[in-house]
Amino acid sequence: DAIVGPIRSRLARRLGSELLAPLPAAKRPRIPLQVSRTPYFCSGCPHNTSTRVPEGTLVGGGIGCHSMVMFMEEQQVGHLTSLTAMGNEGAQWIGMSPFVEAQHLVQNLGDGTLFHSGLLAIRAAIASGVNITYKILFNGAVAMTGGQDPVGALPVEKLVKVLLAEGVKQVIITAEDTGRYRSVSLPPGVAVWERTRVVEAQQRLGAVLGTTVLIHDQRCAAELRRDRKRKRIPEPERRVVINERVCEGCGDCGEKSNCLSVQPVHTVFGRKTRIDQTSCNFDYSCLQGDCPSFATVRPARRRRKSVGQSLPVSDAIQPDRLDALIRDLRAPARALVPPDEFSVRLSGIGGTGVVTVSQMLGTAAMLDGFEVRGLDQTGLSQKAGPVVSDIRVSRRAAPASNKAGTASVDVLIALDLLVAASETHLAGASPDRTVVVGSSSATPTGKMVIHPYLPYPAEGALEARVGEVTRADSNLFVGAAALCRALLGDAASANVLVLGVAVQCGALPVRPESVEQAIALNGVAVETNLRAFRLGRAWADDRHRLDEAVRTAATGPVERETDPVSRFYDDLVAYQNRAYADRFLAVVRAVGEREAAVVPGSTALRDVVARELHHFMAYKDEYEVARLLLEPAAKRSAESVGGPGARVEWMLHPPVLRALGVERKIRLGRWATPLFVALRAMKPLRGRWIDPFGRAEVRRVERRLIDEYVDAVERLVSGLSVDTHAEAVAIASLASHVRGYEHIKLRHAAHFEAELAARLGDYAAPISAR
Repeated sequence: DAIVGPIRSRLARRLGSELLAPLPAAKRPRIPLQVSRTPYFCSGCPHNTSTRVPEGTLVGGGIGCHSMVMFMEEQQVGHLTSLTAMGNEGAQWIGMSPFVEAQHLVQNLGDGTLFHSGLLAIRAAIASGVNITYKILFNGAVAMTGGQDPVGALPVEKLVKVLLAEGVKQVIITAEDTGRYRSVSLPPGVAVWERTRVVEAQQRLGAVLGTTVLIHDQRCAAELRRDRKRKRIPEPERRVVINERVCEGCGDCGEKSNCLSVQPVHTVFGRKTRIDQTSCNFDYSCLQGDCPSFATVRPARRRRKSVGQSLPVSDAIQPDRLDALIRDLRAPARALVPPDEFSVRLSGIGGTGVVTVSQMLGTAAMLDGFEVRGLDQTGLSQKAGPVVSDIRVSRRAAPASNKAGTASVDVLIALDLLVAASETHLAGASPDRTVVVGSSSATPTGKMVIHPYLPYPAEGALEARVGEVTRADSNLFVGAAALCRALLGDAASANVLVLGVAVQCGALPVRPESVEQAIALNGVAVETNLRAFRLGRAWADDRHRLDEAVRTAATGPVERETDPVSRFYDDLVAYQNRAYADRFLAVVRAVGEREAAVVPGSTALRDVVARELHHFMAYKDEYEVARLLLEPAAKRSAESVGGPGARVEWMLHPPVLRALGVERKIRLGRWATPLFVALRAMKPLRGRWIDPFGRAEVRRVERRLIDEYVDAVERLVSGLSVDTHAEAVAIASLASHVRGYEHIKLRHAAHFEAELAARLGDYAAPISAR
């Protein structure tokens, strides 16, 4: 594709353009996606902690997973000044330092590169006398290229001695488990700190003239996951659960952990946060989030569960019911693509098994007698970035190329629609050729973890975008992750389920028996993957039956659908009393009546005011947090992860203890239940002079925000017209930014009040003056 134009222009000089095949018409350019998927650190990756730096730090990049800081926010990972060749890390500072105002550089250096050639760069820095801190990311694996052992690696205690012998001025070690160093002999002056002090360690070393070293000792999360999968090490029993009603969706836990398993979820009560148990690597750094919604859960009885399983078997559909759903499957539908020669493109997220599914499909095609060629394009994409695998299949000669060119893809398997909808991946699609089978499940990007207000594309928008350049009438999309969670217990096999849908609907003319044989030959989670593949086939045959099975799966009672206003009203009655809820209802009704008169048929303003006023009125003080932690839904959430009778420990940082100087959360077990019951019963004291917690600054601000918001709504309603309706909705929505607890909420509240005042001033101005 890249050289067709240049070759054609040269041939035209000799042959004349009339003898050459015409170039395909240029595609109409489309609006770029506002959200893109970029490579990111794995869930629980040690780099989520180790790449943090003091504010304003200059950072040198290098070769390794840590180079993904290029895609991340400067306030998290520092100002990246350069990206050097392997083994050159820090040498660029020798030349730069005399010509810049900054006096110090922090240079990231992976242990694989360190033992390959990085020690030479450290030696050069020492000899030059520059002020630099080498941050050695000691994770025990060459993770970016498959997890190989670093050749020539030394244990940390020996490495420290080598560095000091070379002339390093000072060494500090940070680790997630400092207990490993209790019996380790280290040279005098070498400190071992908890990993939470990694920023403080860099500040300390930055004040030392010359070359210093920080060793961050934490094993690669991907390698830990592989070892658990291969039964080399046990899987931790302790899991993290977030109480979504207590959660404010402020994003602090995502900012603290930078973990892809801390995912946003949208509920009737607004944006919340949930731990994706399928991808969680048991790093537990999310617990540092300044929020009382976190709890840790352990099974009631010590019993091992299968690796990667996020739900106990009792909480997925029972095996006999599951087998009934996938029994007696019909033969696949008639082929939607040429059955003897076709090209397939799989677009998905790195690290989720895209290449594995590609290999399964290629193996199945070979077992069916096809000639097969394939190309997996990964790069950094194995770290949650975009990945594409092309497979070209023919019953005649082997395909000339293993890459599908422009407009040559017959089947697009969209394992992630956000990736598949990008221009790069859609380049192979054609409106009269390409059939799409994809997963409609939304997976947040890395930026969404730390930016709570960054939206995922609207439901159906990506499907429509893909449909513009493919055979939209034949495309098929399945909520693969939800199906797998409800029927299999987790979403690890979602990609295999999509493969089953594609085979059954005729998009992939390969025998199902050959695919199942390929799954068996792969040898990993064979029974689960076989069930996932058959579930995909069953969904393609009768999606309504499968969707009903999801709704009735043993995941707790199905909540009755109610009008959100009624639900908010009932919640405020439980929060305080009926009189308190009546105040809410009076405001919402007044807005609804005025909106219906001015903009008939619209409830946008009423709905926003109802949601945000409820959010302000149901502020989460000590009484409310206690009530929500005791709700039956909280118990169901814990048992969905730990099984019946799961042992729960709440992770709380009470404001009273915070005021006394306690800087960490405390762990409260079942013994603390009477305390929560007592706090819940004390809610009539809320806001009264006798309220023991009501004088705190955050409580006074929370009460003030209710009155300010009601006053703002009255001004919006008084000036409401067809022309001002959209602006009124936007101003009323500003309240959604007031999230979090304590200092986080106070900061957001100050921003909200300032912006509200400015926007209301413009809103009140006459239209002619705007």
